[in-house]
Amino acid sequence: MYKMKKSYMIVQLLLVCFGFVLTIIRWLNVINSNFLVINTEITSHITNFSLSLLAYLVIGSLWLTSAVRFRFVIVLGSFMIVANLICETLLGFINTVDIVDAIYGTVGIILAFIYFYCVNGNGLIEINSDYNSRT
Repeated sequence: MYKMKKSYMIVQLLLVCFGFVLTIIRWLNVINSNFLVINTEITSHITNFSLSLLAYLVIGSLWLTSAVRFRFVIVLGSFMIVANLICETLLGFINTVDIVDAIYGTVGIILAFIYFYCVNGNGLIEINSDYNSRT
């Protein structure tokens, strides 16, 4: 088991807050169409970015701190990108076909991956190492 260094925990909290704020902004735009982030293009696709970012952050963080190998975190991100592309391009019967949404989702996943790469490199501290060696 691992825990993250405080600086990485702060960055993760900021990323999670960023994702939640973007999601709330999008929901506010649904209620009031005059409420925009930067322009209508960004506001209309921001949900895919924020939900992809949040989902990957939650699962990837749990896996990294649970000592799951980093390559599985990479596979998860790759799977999420492929699933996002398939859902946004080929599954028009359950979702409006929109390649721009897929791109926004991919960017959210890549942002979280960059964070995980840094965490995996030097942001994890092993916990209970004495206990683990005795059992």
